[in-house]
Amino acid sequence: MTRILQFLIVLAVALQCLQSNAQDPKKARKFVPGNKVIFEDDFNSDPVGSFPSKWRIASCNSVGVPDYDDKKYWKIRKEDSDNALAISTGFRRIEPLLGTRFYLPDSFAVEFDFTFYKPEVGCAELTFYPASNTDPCKFYCLHLDYVGDMSLAEDFRDFDHPTQIVSAKHTDFAPNSWHHFAIAYRHWAMEFYIDSEFIASVPDCGFTPYGLALSCVAPAGYKHFRITTAKEKYDFSKLISEKKMVTHAILFDVNKSVIKPESLAFIRDLADFLAKNPSVNLEVDGHTDSDGSPAANIALSQARADEVKRQMVAAGIHTDRLKAKGIGAAQPIKPNTSPENKAENRRVEFIKQ
Repeated sequence: MTRILQFLIVLAVALQCLQSNAQDPKKARKFVPGNKVIFEDDFNSDPVGSFPSKWRIASCNSVGVPDYDDKKYWKIRKEDSDNALAISTGFRRIEPLLGTRFYLPDSFAVEFDFTFYKPEVGCAELTFYPASNTDPCKFYCLHLDYVGDMSLAEDFRDFDHPTQIVSAKHTDFAPNSWHHFAIAYRHWAMEFYIDSEFIASVPDCGFTPYGLALSCVAPAGYKHFRITTAKEKYDFSKLISEKKMVTHAILFDVNKSVIKPESLAFIRDLADFLAKNPSVNLEVDGHTDSDGSPAANIALSQARADEVKRQMVAAGIHTDRLKAKGIGAAQPIKPNTSPENKAENRRVEFIKQ
């Protein structure tokens, strides 16, 4: 089967999915973050104007020309209360600074916030390196392109030809407005989400990636970059059999109790489970990492647990079935010695009562 025919089949499936979801909103897929953190960077630990400390320049940049020393294209920039990674020019890539080269499992999720800095045009870029070809100058590229409307395109660099997956209209993509992008990869299948809403799927992308990189074509910014294991579906029955469930799928704004929109799908699914199991009552425990004072962490974790409870009540669960408790940093599951360990410690636990 030729690549063109394969692509036409993929495109037909993707468009069919989009049409089906548009006809029945209840069947629309929502992105749910994975439960184990592989890599995380909110860029808040780096000084403004510096090169991001948790990243390295990719070994192949521009049009196949190595570029190891020039770091002026990647700078930490202040964006309201958060830091962001600003990339000023295209075709130069940076990679997560991890100890192992092959760090992506068979199922994983990548998510980040992005913005475009130039009016009326933008292109964020996420690059995957296929494990079957370890040449860093040969890669699979995903473009988030915006020129009046939004399109998601795939580009096989040195793999025959560029192809287009799907184009979707997003009228609210104004310059310097932030949006959330997520991709779930499971055994060659990919699903794409923007602002937690399903955009397209590729049932067979044809390769297994071992690593990834970030770049852009037009100036773009990134925040809250995260790689996790992917979840097919959370097993809420463990609340009955094991009387406890730990999740990292509920994410909050930095130092706030505001739940990120991409976390609401998990809360909705848990509420559905509780509705079908009326005898199950839960204690919602909020946990933080060790950053900040003990008093501040207790207050923050209590506020976050209260907000999770509030969202579940809004989803139809009676308030008497839920108890919220802030634990702070008193019960770490890993030493608070690295950003990834701290991400593991920032969690929500549900305890069956």
